[in-house]
Amino acid sequence: MPSPDTLLSVAVSKAVNPAGELSGMAPDEGAVARTVRERIVAALNEAGWDTTATDLPHAIATKERVLRRWGMYKITVYLEVTPLGRDYVRIYMHPFRKYVFGKASKIQYLTRRIRSRFMPELDEAFANHGLRPAGTPFERDDTVLR
Repeated sequence: MPSPDTLLSVAVSKAVNPAGELSGMAPDEGAVARTVRERIVAALNEAGWDTTATDLPHAIATKERVLRRWGMYKITVYLEVTPLGRDYVRIYMHPFRKYVFGKASKIQYLTRRIRSRFMPELDEAFANHGLRPAGTPFERDDTVLR
């Protein structure tokens, strides 16, 4: 009769592969098995956002992008995207007014008209890669993030 340690090691070896991922978990048909981080970067690139390095370990940052030009300033924004589970992401927008004299000031929020310049493409790109932006805290309370 095998020892209890042998049975435990056999049970563990069948449940976990050497990389630490569960075995028997095949991706959906036609889906490419990729990490959440790779899916986020691919979605951002598809939506026209170039990624850049960031100090935050779990966030993916984008380069600044000009959304609107006014006479004395332009409105720029960069994004930071963090994964929430397997299928959800949190998008942090960082909008600024950049004046022609070189000074920049943070904008507290973007108007609906300015957000409509980039959010539909971003939402569509995330959906194409199986990701959903998590909404407000009230919306998150109604669904379970997986």
